[in-house]
Amino acid sequence: MNIYFGFTLVIVVPFIFITLLSKNRKFFEKESVVGFGLGVYTALIILLLKEGFELSSKVTSIWFLVGFFISILIGYFFKGFHHHHTSEEHTHHSKIDAIKILVSDFFHNIVDGMALLSAFMLNPITAGTTLFGIIGHQTIQQVGQQILLADSGIKPSHAFFVSLLVSLSIFLGLVFSGNEFLENIFIAVSAGIICWKVIADIRHTTWSSKSVLGFMVGVTLLTASLVLVPHGH
Repeated sequence: MNIYFGFTLVIVVPFIFITLLSKNRKFFEKESVVGFGLGVYTALIILLLKEGFELSSKVTSIWFLVGFFISILIGYFFKGFHHHHTSEEHTHHSKIDAIKILVSDFFHNIVDGMALLSAFMLNPITAGTTLFGIIGHQTIQQVGQQILLADSGIKPSHAFFVSLLVSLSIFLGLVFSGNEFLENIFIAVSAGIICWKVIADIRHTTWSSKSVLGFMVGVTLLTASLVLVPHGH
């Protein structure tokens, strides 16, 4: 299989699933749906840090804090870019959150690209297994991302196209492949950028049986896609 075709599948397949989601904003405001999105990203942060520490605990710790600081800077420089909810909704969300999600995804996609290229350089079986694993977790992550972006005030249709554009950063993996140090940095920065947004959402979410169930489903699915199916990181 051609490496460029593999990269294209990683981008296209998740967004085919995204098109099946409701375009109604009320869908993304459901307790179970919000819980699912938070569960996906909570699991993603934990598993990214796990992978980072396996490479280098020192590098991961430092660059996680750098990512966290970048998140603070994003909030500072875009502090006027708010999404105003109605009086009946929570007021802690803003389009700043959307920026953080997309920047984090930008770095994570590069890591996936590096992993996929490395797998293709080994043998067809490893390449196929890695491709399947990356498509699996990218699909679940993109669904979670669509939910969080919509919850941050981005129209679902706009969120789709912005996420699609950011997903193209996977091709940067072709440039950085083989550099384990940079891979470690991208993993840690990605986790750091999104961490504060997820923590804030967890704190401000009104938890119910539906949101907890959605959260657990999100955690389980993302964890299974990253742990049970090898994807080469």
